[in-house]
Amino acid sequence: MVSLRKASAAVFYLLGALTIVAIVLVNRGIAVGSLSLFLNVVDLPLLFMGILFGGSTLVSSLSRDKISLSLTLVVFLPLLIAFGFFAWINFAMPFAEV
Repeated sequence: MVSLRKASAAVFYLLGALTIVAIVLVNRGIAVGSLSLFLNVVDLPLLFMGILFGGSTLVSSLSRDKISLSLTLVVFLPLLIAFGFFAWINFAMPFAEV
């Protein structure tokens, strides 16, 4: 679980930093077309990495010695449902059309 937490943290921080830089550049009017496409695409991977990072951190902090399957399911099942809800909002809602 530690390697999952470290890998998801690295990707989450990288995507988050790139998103912040892209938002600043779009607000200043620099490369609006390509960065707008990037901002439309990066939202779900950033959310997924945040869920992996947060969930794995929560599981590792709640388990003292050994990670149990039931604890992992209790933590990750609501997070997976939340990710599915946000993916549904992203793709199925009428305002999601670009």
